[in-house]
Amino acid sequence: MRLPCTPVRQPPARTGTPLGCRPRFSVPARRLLTILAVALLGGCDRESPPTNSHRQGHPPGGRAAPAAAGIFQDVTAAAGVDFVHQLADGQLSNIMESDGAGGTFLDFDNDGFMDCYVVNSGPAPVLSDAPAGTERWPNRLFRNRGDGTFADVTEQAGVAGHGFGTTAAAADYDNDGATDLLAVNFGGLILYHNEGNGTFTDVTGKSGLNSKQAGISATFLDVDNDGYLDVFVANYLHYDPAVKVPAGTKAPYPGPLAYEPEFNVLYRNRGDGTFEDISEAAGIRIAGHRAMSVTALDYDLDGNEDLYVSNDGTPNLLLKNDGQGRFTEIGLKAGVGFNQFGAADGSMGAAVGDGNGDGLPDLFVTRFGSASLYLNSRGGFFEDRIQPSGILQVSASDTGWGGNFLDFDNDGDLDLFIANGDAHFMRGMSPRLLENRGDGSFIDATGKGGPLFERPLNARGSGAWDFDNDGGADLLITTLGGRAVLWRNVGPATNHWLTLTLQGTHGNRDGFGAQVRVTAGGRTFSAEARCPTGYLFQQDPRPHFGLGEAKTVDRIEIRWPGGATQTLTNVAADQLLKIAEPGESRWPWRR
Repeated sequence: MRLPCTPVRQPPARTGTPLGCRPRFSVPARRLLTILAVALLGGCDRESPPTNSHRQGHPPGGRAAPAAAGIFQDVTAAAGVDFVHQLADGQLSNIMESDGAGGTFLDFDNDGFMDCYVVNSGPAPVLSDAPAGTERWPNRLFRNRGDGTFADVTEQAGVAGHGFGTTAAAADYDNDGATDLLAVNFGGLILYHNEGNGTFTDVTGKSGLNSKQAGISATFLDVDNDGYLDVFVANYLHYDPAVKVPAGTKAPYPGPLAYEPEFNVLYRNRGDGTFEDISEAAGIRIAGHRAMSVTALDYDLDGNEDLYVSNDGTPNLLLKNDGQGRFTEIGLKAGVGFNQFGAADGSMGAAVGDGNGDGLPDLFVTRFGSASLYLNSRGGFFEDRIQPSGILQVSASDTGWGGNFLDFDNDGDLDLFIANGDAHFMRGMSPRLLENRGDGSFIDATGKGGPLFERPLNARGSGAWDFDNDGGADLLITTLGGRAVLWRNVGPATNHWLTLTLQGTHGNRDGFGAQVRVTAGGRTFSAEARCPTGYLFQQDPRPHFGLGEAKTVDRIEIRWPGGATQTLTNVAADQLLKIAEPGESRWPWRR
């Protein structure tokens, strides 16, 4: 079954010129298109090159060397990303307000460019001291026009939200070819079904996602390998305004352990548009923890999606999936419960990536305290290498919130971005950029980032994405009570890259859970297609590979959920490649 290959608009070249100063482009004769590479039936053993090979994005040389300003350039205003996080009472007065809000990236209109949905907190009884009648500022959906600018389509899309928002997650939960939205609030969830025409419908009431807890993170994953994406919701704590700090305490409000914890919840997708709470039967209802985020990953590469839960003030959890949707907590056994120093400092979120190039997924965890770089081993045991990695020396004085693996120079090694901010006061901290030497050790590259990294931000969520499809990792950062900022990667395009969009035909439509290995230039790179949630932000879901000097990818190997494998060979670099799982699709194609 061949699916349509939709032409897309060419992105602007990466230069040091502000987007607002650049005229709108025209599509050149050598139009660059998105590719749908569909293997023949039973293609797991075939080694034929992909058909209909078209490119989307610029080849190296199409972008100028960076301006003296550095690798990243602030294009927030020029791009039209106008979002301000609402502290409704105008001050930071409790632990719930301190957490901030984030969002998610998604291609809601299937045009090949990633859009952005950002969540707002707003006034709420008990959680905010805002005066009665204070208007809630809406969540915002920014549609990517494909020319480096965005249009605010919140109102017409119907996704303004309500309540005290924290984050969002995006996935095609009903496998109809359109990406849906889940907004997460302190006090409930909002499930928006994508109608495929630029609008969404609030289907929360009939969906069964009836949580009323303090939701702070959510992720989509197929826990039982039935082809439908389930939902794990990480919940924080039961806030009681009567709890006060002891007299003489410097902190303006009590810490997390002063409040009763909330249970996390796992909802199974029934496949008919509704969900059921299977938390107890699945073994994820573990008492005593106050989650800050949840991350899905297949840490042991057994084909089953596991879960890592970052907790505030208690050990973190690694929930191992048996493939039937039942989980066992092995965080302490696997070495990821505490940091290198045996402490359970408040964890914010986990970024997943192969930090040392050995083909195994590693974890970088931001903390209110010493961060962790957990390097994975073949036996499924992790070792926290934060001190020998060089990260601790750079970040020890910071309070890290958002953390992202990203290959900012496409040399094939995953670098790190850390968004910092003060937990108790309205004051900023400088973010950090760390460059990977290729072996899981890092050097401070903040200077390369440019003057933006000298600007204090009271940052919370951060998302790495390629919003202009030029192969460079860009950043969106949310701040507490301030503006979200969009930083475009304008670094030199001296290295090559490949970005994949996977489409499941038998397993879930998003391809979450697929393992990808890319061989180019004598090196093999590994990544997993998954719902990439971290602290308050879901990253760009498209697996991206920096290829260094390699102009051709020798081999792409994909192990799809359920075990089917697919191989493509002799693939050109510097393109976005859309690949469908081999075999006749069991899902309808909407567009």
